[in-house]
Amino acid sequence: MQLKSVQALRGIAAILVMLSHLHGVENRYSEGSPILSSAWLAGVSGVDLFFVISGFIMVWVAGDMRAGWRSSAEFMFARITRIYPVWWLFLGLMCFYLLFSYGVPWDSEALTQQGISGVEHLFKSIFLIPHDAFPVLQLGWTLIHEMCFYLVFALILLLPQKHRVPAYFVWALVIFASISAQITGFYADSLFSVALFPMSLEFLMGVAVGLALKNHQHAYRVPALAAGLIWLIVAVLTVDFSNLTNALATQRTFAFGPAFALIIYALVAMEQKNENTRFISGSLVRLGDWSYSLYLSHILIISTCARVFFPIFGGPGPIDNIAFLFLASASAIMFSGLSYTLFEQRVARAAHVLRQRYFPKDSIGRAPV
Repeated sequence: MQLKSVQALRGIAAILVMLSHLHGVENRYSEGSPILSSAWLAGVSGVDLFFVISGFIMVWVAGDMRAGWRSSAEFMFARITRIYPVWWLFLGLMCFYLLFSYGVPWDSEALTQQGISGVEHLFKSIFLIPHDAFPVLQLGWTLIHEMCFYLVFALILLLPQKHRVPAYFVWALVIFASISAQITGFYADSLFSVALFPMSLEFLMGVAVGLALKNHQHAYRVPALAAGLIWLIVAVLTVDFSNLTNALATQRTFAFGPAFALIIYALVAMEQKNENTRFISGSLVRLGDWSYSLYLSHILIISTCARVFFPIFGGPGPIDNIAFLFLASASAIMFSGLSYTLFEQRVARAAHVLRQRYFPKDSIGRAPV
C-alpha cells in the first residue's frame, strides 16, 4: 500500500532541491540581479529529507524479509533496477551536453586540477563508485550514498530479525565515533568514508521511524509533528549552506535529520489512523511519483531554459526573472512527468517481471519495492 504522506514528502523534497538550484542558475544568468535570495539555498535540505525517507521506506517494505542471502539478493536487485536505469538516462544526457559543448563527456578542466583520468571518472560515475570527484552529473553524489546504504541494509538482511536492531545501533555508534574523530571530510571519496559519513545517520533516523511505526507506536504523533516543525524552522535559520566546510555535513545531519524524522513519523502515524488523508494533496502525491526524475533532470532543464531565455528576454526589472522562474519550474516538472510515464514506469514493469522470475514469492516472502 502506497503511503500518500511519504509520496507527498518526496515531491516536496524534489521541489526544495530544485528551488535551491534555481537560485544559483538565476543568479548566474540574470547578471547578478536575482529575485531569489540566498535563503533559498536551504532547499538543499531536500536531500536530507530524501535520505530519511529512504531509511524509513527500506524498513517499511523490506525490514521483515526472511534472513539469508536470497532476501539480500532480491533486495539489491530491486534497488539496482530502480536506481541505475534512470540514473543512466540523465547521466547520458549530461554527457551528451558536455560532449557537444566541450568535446569530451566530462569536465576536463576540473579533472585536470584534481589529477583524475576522464575515462576513470566516467566509468565510476556510470556505476556510482565513490572517488575523488563528484560524478559527471553532480547530483549523483547522493545516489552514491543511497547505494552504500542499500548495500549495508542488504548485509543486515542476512541476519535473523532479533539481531537487526543491534546491527543498526552498532552502525550508528561507529558513525558517531567517526564524527568525533573527524575521519571523513566535506566529501566522501571511498565506500568506507561513505558508510561513516555523518549523513548516513539520516538513513538510520529513517530506520528508527520505520521500526517504531511497524511496532504500532502512534501515540506521540501530534507532539512529534509540533516538535519536528519547530526543529525544522530552527534548522533553516541556523544552517548556512553557502559555508562549504568539513563541518557542514555534521551540522545539516543533526539540524535537519531529526526534524524530518519527527515529521515523517507524525504524518505516517496520522495516515495510519486516517487522520490526515483528506488533507494530502493529490498533486503532491503525483509529484512524489515523479520525484526521482525531477531530482535528476531539473539541473539540465532549468539550465537549458536559462541559456535560451535570458539572451532573448532578459532585461532590467524583475518581470523577466519571474517569467524565467515560472517557465523553468514548469518545464522541469512537466519533463519529469514525461520521463516517469515514458521511461520509469516501463523500466519498473520490466524489472517487476524479472524479479518475479528470479525471486519467486513463495521462496522469500514480501518483496521490496
